[in-house]
Amino acid sequence: MNTRRVARAGTYSAFALILAAAGACGSTPPTAGSPPGAPTTTAPAQSLPTGPSPGPSPSRTMQTPTPRQSTPAPSPSTRVVLSRVAYDWHWPNDVTKPGSVTHKQTLPPVPTLIRIGAGDHPRDPGERPFNRMTFTFTAGFPSYRFAFVDKLIADGSGAAIPIAGFGGPLRIVFNSAQAHSASGASTILSQPPRHLGLGRMVDYAQAGDFEGYLSYGIGIGWPIPRSNPQFLIRAYEVETVTASGQHLYTVAIDIDSTAP
Repeated sequence: MNTRRVARAGTYSAFALILAAAGACGSTPPTAGSPPGAPTTTAPAQSLPTGPSPGPSPSRTMQTPTPRQSTPAPSPSTRVVLSRVAYDWHWPNDVTKPGSVTHKQTLPPVPTLIRIGAGDHPRDPGERPFNRMTFTFTAGFPSYRFAFVDKLIADGSGAAIPIAGFGGPLRIVFNSAQAHSASGASTILSQPPRHLGLGRMVDYAQAGDFEGYLSYGIGIGWPIPRSNPQFLIRAYEVETVTASGQHLYTVAIDIDSTAP
């Protein structure tokens, strides 16, 4: 058991380094301390940076696009100051350990989303295969919760948002966060195309950005439909500092992609 923990700690450190590098290359960064409609800018896949590791329905038909992955080279100008597992592998709909991470915040400024990334991690040392979507914010880590739902519902209107996948999507809600400026313009600088083409994450969409609540849905795919698949989720956080001194805060949502 102790041997496994040591191996995983080394792996988290390595993740943190790559995630930070991804941020410097315009993908989805993290360290020090993944939109409405169809996005148009591709963001590279992400892995997590290296740094200290303190603390902790109705089926839908989907297309199967070609998987894609990008691995940016590490950038010495981006420094990881924090990397940690905020929620370890678990099924988030379990009432004994719901998918939820809370951060104390002093507002303003409100954490603002600037980048979304997605990637496949089939062979990371000491890790199960997984798909990852990263959300990078300025100003700090927002609190957030995530769970599998029957349908992706738009905040405010209550309308169902079409999203590819079999069964219900994973819904993520960031609290005390936004993806728009004071003028109402989007602050997202880069993001992957809607249809991700990954083994487990096949689509995603923004479901709301209003009064400090920012929500997204991730469409889930699996080759053999099951009535109640209990996919394990992990949340990983990285804070980084860019060459210009800006602190960026990345929340990575990992979904187990082990073949059934």
